[in-house]
Amino acid sequence: MFHAKKYNTSENGFSFIELLLVVAIVAIIAASSAPFISRFLRQNELEVATDKTVSVIRKAQSYAMSGKDNDIWGFCYTDENIRLYRNNCTSPVYSEDFDLSKITVSGLTDISFSGDAGKRGEPSSEAVIIIENDAGANSVSINYAGGISLNQ
Repeated sequence: MFHAKKYNTSENGFSFIELLLVVAIVAIIAASSAPFISRFLRQNELEVATDKTVSVIRKAQSYAMSGKDNDIWGFCYTDENIRLYRNNCTSPVYSEDFDLSKITVSGLTDISFSGDAGKRGEPSSEAVIIIENDAGANSVSINYAGGISLNQ
């Protein structure tokens, strides 16, 4: 005689429909948050570029004020980079380039600081540097006294 085997129908686990439902919910949440993430990343790129610019200005000013290598220190914008240089921008004795390729920079040409130790950090000219992308714009101002101000 054959006996029918009983199977437990209340097994633990997920059904295929439950799995599809969870995947669909995650996809909807991811798709709806993409614009917010994208805007956040663009704003972050703008803030990083602004911070790099201010950092390069202060570094050039500090090197010149301390008399490092007893030379002129400055910064300029070249080939989508902000360049910290020693001596001159076009053929520097020493330079560091910082990438600003995802950002538009205007108002920055070539600003240098005298290489005499003990100077107060006066720049060769005043400038208002505009740093922008599609998330917004920031400006960095340098006055003749060497003061640096940031407007976000």
